Amino acid sequence: MNTTFNFNRLGLLLKRFFIENKQRELTYWGIMILLFCLIHSADSVRMILYITGFIFAAKQFKIFTYTPGGMHYLLIPATHLEKLVANTLLTTVYYFTMTMLTFIIGNIIGTSIQNILFSMSNPVSWDLFSTTDIHSVGNSLHLNDGNAFLEMVVAFLTVQSVFMLGSLYFKRNALGRTMLGIFAIFLTLGILELIIYKGMFGSMSLAGNIVSINFNSDNSSAFKALGYVYEIFSYLLIPFLWVVSYFRLTEKQV
Repeated sequence: MNTTFNFNRLGLLLKRFFIENKQRELTYWGIMILLFCLIHSADSVRMILYITGFIFAAKQFKIFTYTPGGMHYLLIPATHLEKLVANTLLTTVYYFTMTMLTFIIGNIIGTSIQNILFSMSNPVSWDLFSTTDIHSVGNSLHLNDGNAFLEMVVAFLTVQSVFMLGSLYFKRNALGRTMLGIFAIFLTLGILELIIYKGMFGSMSLAGNIVSINFNSDNSSAFKALGYVYEIFSYLLIPFLWVVSYFRLTEKQV
C-alpha cells in the first residue's frame, strides 16, 4: 500500500463511518434538535456541546477495547495518519458543525412554538454566536476584549483532542480514566500556579476554602506576560495533542 497521504482513502474512511452509523447518527441529531427546542441559553448550549462532544471523542477508538475489532481496524488499507485525520475531522469539524446546525434548527422551532402557544413575539436568540465575552465580577458585568465564539471553539477543540488521545491511550474505560487524569493534571498545575504566583507577585494566605494572593503593582507586566504565555500555550496544546495521538496510534499492533 502506498504510504503517501491520500485524500481518496481519507474520504473512504469518512464514508465508512457514516455508512456504519447512519441510523444512530440520524437518531442522535434528531434528539439534539428536540433538546435545543427546549434549551436556548448560550451557557447551557456550550455545556451540552462540551459534555456530549468529549463523550463522542472518547468513543472514537473504543474499537481497541475488543482485540479482534482492533485488529480489523488496523488492517484497513489506510495509513495511521489518514485514520487519525478522519477521526479528528469527525470529533471536531463534523461534531461541532452538526451541533451548531441542530441548535439553529431547534432554536428556531422552539422559539416559534413558544410564540404561537403563548401568543408572544420573542425574537430568536443568537447569543451563542456573540463575539462579545461578558462575565460577571461580584454584582457587576464586565466586557472582555476576547471573542466569545472563538474562545468556545478553542475550548471545544482542546477538550476533543484530550479525550481522543485518552481513547487511544486507555484500553478500558477511556472516558472515566481520562477524566481522572485531567483532574490530577489540573490539581498539580493549580498548586504549581499558586506557588509561582506567590513567589513572583506577592504574599499568599489561606482563609477557610479561599486562597487570597496580594499582588504587587510593580509586577503587573510580569503578570500580563504570563497571561500571554498561557494564551499561546492554549493554542499550541491542540496540535501537540494531535501529534501525540498519532504516535500513540502508530504504537498499536495487529
